[in-house]
Amino acid sequence: MEQQALEKRYIHGYQEVEQERLREQALVIEKPIYDALDFNSVTHLLEIGSGVGAQTEVLLRRFPHLQITGVEYEAKQIQKAIENMHRLGYSSDQVNFIQQDAHQLDLPKQYDGAFVCWVLEHVGNPLQVLKSMKPFLKSGAPVSITEVFNASFYIYPVIPAVMHYWQVYNEFQRSLGGNPDIGAQIGNLLDQAGYQKISLRADGFHLDQRDRVQKDRVFDYWKNLMSSGAPLLISEGLLKPEEVLAMQEGLDVLKSMEDSIFYYSFIQASAIC
Repeated sequence: MEQQALEKRYIHGYQEVEQERLREQALVIEKPIYDALDFNSVTHLLEIGSGVGAQTEVLLRRFPHLQITGVEYEAKQIQKAIENMHRLGYSSDQVNFIQQDAHQLDLPKQYDGAFVCWVLEHVGNPLQVLKSMKPFLKSGAPVSITEVFNASFYIYPVIPAVMHYWQVYNEFQRSLGGNPDIGAQIGNLLDQAGYQKISLRADGFHLDQRDRVQKDRVFDYWKNLMSSGAPLLISEGLLKPEEVLAMQEGLDVLKSMEDSIFYYSFIQASAIC
């Protein structure tokens, strides 16, 4: 597959700046994701869509007893993940990465837990990914899935340039075969794939003048997140550079306002294989 075609599978691209953004994102949104996560009873964890190891890093810090196998489609991401894990001092005995399409997994063993974060929004058939995982999980293995619900995004005051960009961004992700609101469907998908004891929770950010420091941090994070899709959106003729700049300036304005509001909710599912 040609590189240009491959990169169109992923709205954020695989540039080095994006690889670093993924690590920053994992830290910014770590608390609401991981405070509700319990892998203390798990030893061998399967991580689907491990990317550059951004979430892997957090998992190993929070649960240092884990041995993690990360499955990733893109070779560039795996190479970066290996570099990141080596730099952090983790050996191949504790974490390793396999290049496979998660729709058609062929793994060497079964695992006693699974973790999926910000992945199903990008795949063409999320139900097939969940079904593909199942034979490689032991009976009773806990599964944690965290996914986007982009329709929940709200800012006050509303800045049209920001909302226009967000609409184009999400419509383009759909055109690539992804689903920016997949979080709302996770319960149904897990049930259809045959998982048990499914539970859902919503979490995220509702930030206003009560916590200016965290609000500023999240506005910066969100600007970087939205900007990560700009190169592809511009190259596809869906946005002009000045529209990207207007979005970025709009978020900076919101950040500077004491009474501005940022709201976003993701969905986290837990289940048992």
